[in-house]
Parts: sequence; structure tokens; C-alpha cells
Amino acid sequence: MGYKNNWSRGFVDESKQHVWQRPLPQNARVAIIGGGLSGLTCARELALLGIKSVVFDTGKNSVGGRCATRTNKDKSLPSKSTPSLPDGIAFDHAAQFFTVSDPRFRALVDTWLVDGVVKPWEGPVGFLGSGGQFKSLKEVSPNSPTPYVATEGMRMLAVHMERQLLKQHGGSVEVRRPCWVSQMTADQNRGWQLQGERKDQGAFDAVVIAHNGKCANRLVGPTGAPLVAKQLMGLRLSAIWAVMVAFKHPVNASFEGAFIRGNDMLSWAGNNTKKMGLQQGSVECWTLLSHNAYGQKNKVPQEAIPEEVATKVATDALVAFARALGVPGPEALPPVVFTRCQLWGAALPMNSPRVECILDARSRVGVSGDWVNGSSMEAAAVSGIALAHRLAALRSAPVPQDEGSSMDIGLRDEFHSLGGESSSHDIGGFPGLEMPSAGPRQQLQQQQQQQQQLQRPQRLQGSSGPQGKSTQQRGRGGRGGWGGRGGLQQGRGAQQDEHLAPVPRSAGGWRPAPQMLPVVK
Repeated sequence: MGYKNNWSRGFVDESKQHVWQRPLPQNARVAIIGGGLSGLTCARELALLGIKSVVFDTGKNSVGGRCATRTNKDKSLPSKSTPSLPDGIAFDHAAQFFTVSDPRFRALVDTWLVDGVVKPWEGPVGFLGSGGQFKSLKEVSPNSPTPYVATEGMRMLAVHMERQLLKQHGGSVEVRRPCWVSQMTADQNRGWQLQGERKDQGAFDAVVIAHNGKCANRLVGPTGAPLVAKQLMGLRLSAIWAVMVAFKHPVNASFEGAFIRGNDMLSWAGNNTKKMGLQQGSVECWTLLSHNAYGQKNKVPQEAIPEEVATKVATDALVAFARALGVPGPEALPPVVFTRCQLWGAALPMNSPRVECILDARSRVGVSGDWVNGSSMEAAAVSGIALAHRLAALRSAPVPQDEGSSMDIGLRDEFHSLGGESSSHDIGGFPGLEMPSAGPRQQLQQQQQQQQQLQRPQRLQGSSGPQGKSTQQRGRGGRGGWGGRGGLQQGRGAQQDEHLAPVPRSAGGWRPAPQMLPVVK
């Protein structure tokens, strides 16, 4: 364990800059690569501005990115893996909730509230300290913002957005999935030519990169947008294990969601059953998320997680959960009837250039996503909105011939660590929510871990990075992140980075079951 992902961070030749000869036309057509919150929001805003777009997403079941939910109601949690469980179990296994501070995001959230797809999280949410001591958000900070959740799971929020796009802007927005965009090439006569799924995906006047990680690096690196490629390659991402656990009976906990402090594995525990208002009196579904330090230490090749690692992670999570609750051990928890482990190997940004979006006006390639201005769902949505307006401003405007025009944004901005920000946490950013400061020892450990990862040396290769056959095959297996390409949970090769962990048994004392359940292929 301790495997380090083989990122594509090659040398970028700035002399390969592409410059369009003609301005962005009034009837422009934009390709948006990534159907997470940022990509969908960008498509919505472009439609409102009169610009057509096509959203490309790798999701087989739905779009979503960080808005990821698994349920046995559909193929996201196959019934063969939960034969003895009642219908309707569900787990938000990436984004847990969000807060609102920006008026642009507030306007969008207000429409979701009217449509009934999100709601305030009224249940106790807060911080869990040593010995099971819980403090609510309001106890820690009386001015804490309202936490919001999706009423039927975060993925259904993304599904709602897709449906509304096609219903209200069907003539302006198209969603293609599952579709993996593998190449983009500039043609002065036709525009950006996109290739995916072994065929031509058409020509576009501008391209929005609404995902990140090695797949985005490999796509943009060889093209004529070198400064955009450099910024993409400057991003560092955390690794987080998500452990989905169904208990036979309700857990004796005084909260529905809690940031866990001072735990050697867990950073978050959330009760999906109560949060989503699932059927009571049956099993209780919890999501346990590790912190980055544990994720990095126990990181493995995502395409083939060893069974012993899945066993270890599930066991560690239950032991850590019991410790966080202040009970003697896992044997004091209700019987476990189902567990599932998923590694998000490229989960959340650890650094950011702190701009609303990135745009190279000469090549008309832009980037949106939470990472360009933090790590929150709000940052993702605002980034998509801001980039849409930047692109709209290019219509009929002369194409700048040199770098540094007022139309460019974010091309040279330096990255800053997100580790010390009061609104950031291992599971994401929450604008307006003040996180209690860690103790001196824990702060030092966090700083050391951040610096070790942020200062990881970059490999220098040819201008386009490694492009061998085996590398491309690995890239098509999914990047393991939870923002952008619809999330690994629905992406091509998505189920290669997850395991059904052994179901711990309580009869005669808690211990892992001797046989592993089969990996869902």
C-alpha cells in the first residue's frame, strides 16, 4: 500500500499556442467535457445567454460528479450485492451537504428549493470530538450557515438538473453519455474537433474542461492551449476512502452528520437514512469517509483493489467509528449487514489558483470546477456560471493575439494550499462554516502531510506526456475522482475501484467474515 498514482504531468511547450483567426460567432457551439455540478451549471448559464452546448459525460446511469449516490433502486448498487436488504437503501458517498454564501449560487439553490429537490438539513449536524462529545454547528458558531442536502440523494440533484436542462433548453443543450472524449484537435476552418468512443463527436467553437486529474491532463496537454494545460497539471488532489455501511438497527448516535476530530482514520460520519428520510425501522445506512492522510497511506492501484485492502479498510472504518462514538469497540455497534468500500483516488483539491474560472481567449479553452476557487459545491457552480459569461463576452470580439488580454483569466495565477482555510475540511469546503481549529500536534501533522504532497516533484516528459497504449488504457478506466466526469460511480470502468468488503458479524463477538463477497464487475 502507499501506492502513488502515475499522474500525467508532462512538459508543456508554450510555443504550441493556438490562436483562432476569427472571433467567436454569435451562433457559437460549446463543448463541455464533464457533467458534474460545474459542467451542468455552465451549460444552463450558456443556454440563458443564447449559446448552444453539448455536455459530454462518462456516466452510464446518470451525470453527477461529486453528486454521487448509490442505491439498490437502480444499477448504482446492484441487487445481487444486497440480496437480503430491503429496497430503498441509499448512500451519498461523495458530497455530503453544501452551504451557500454567493448570491449567484443562492439564486440557483432557490430554484432547487422551489422544485423540492433540496432541503435544509434540520437534523443535528456538527463536530464529534474525543469520547463521543458532539457539538452542533450552531454551538460552535451561532452564525453558521444552513446546511443543505438533496432530498433523494445528491445524485438525484444532478439528474434533476439534467432533466431541467433538456426540458427548458432542449434546443440549446444536448447531453451525450456515456461518452469518453479522448482527443481534441484545432482546425482553423471547422473549430475544435473532438474524438470519443472511436468516432468523430463534431466541431465546436470553444471547449470547457469541467473535470480534472490525469484524464484532463492527457486530453489538454497535447493541444494548443499550453497555459491551460499547465494550470491543470498544477492541481494536487487528495485521496479518500468511502465506506458504506448498513446496520441492522439504528446506531445510538446523537447526530445525523458529524465532522470527526482527532480520529486516526475518519473525518466524517453521516446517517443517510435520516438525512434522506428513508424508511425507518429497517436497516440504517451510514457513510464513513476517511481523511486524506489515511487515504494516501492506504492508496492502491484503483483498477484492481486487493481484497485484503478492502477488508482492512472496512475493518479500520468500523473500529474508528466505534472509537469516535466513545463505545468500547465495533462489537458495541448494531450488527452490520452490508459494507462496501470505494476509493476516491483523486477526490478533492488540496490547492487552488483562487480564481472563479480559467480561460485562454486565444484558443477558447476554459476550465470550470470547484478546484479553481476552493473545494466547495458552491465554488463548482459559480465557476460554471462565471465561465459561461466569459465565453459569451468573446462573441464577435477581436481575438487577442498576445497573452495577457483582459479576456484571459487564471492562466498564470499561482496555486495556494487550501489546508489552512477555516472553511475547508477533508471532505470539502463549506463557505461560511467555521471549522474548529485542530490542536498544535494535529496542525503540525496536517501541515507536514500537505507540504509533502504539494511538493511532490513533477515528472518531465515529452510535450504531451506519456501516451503509450497501456497509459491510455489505464486512463479509460476512470480517474477515481468525484468531480467532473459524472463520477467514477457511473463512469467507464467505474466499478473497478470498489470492493464489497466482508460483512462483519456480531454473533460471538465482532470479527470479519472469512469469505470475501465477489467484486461487482
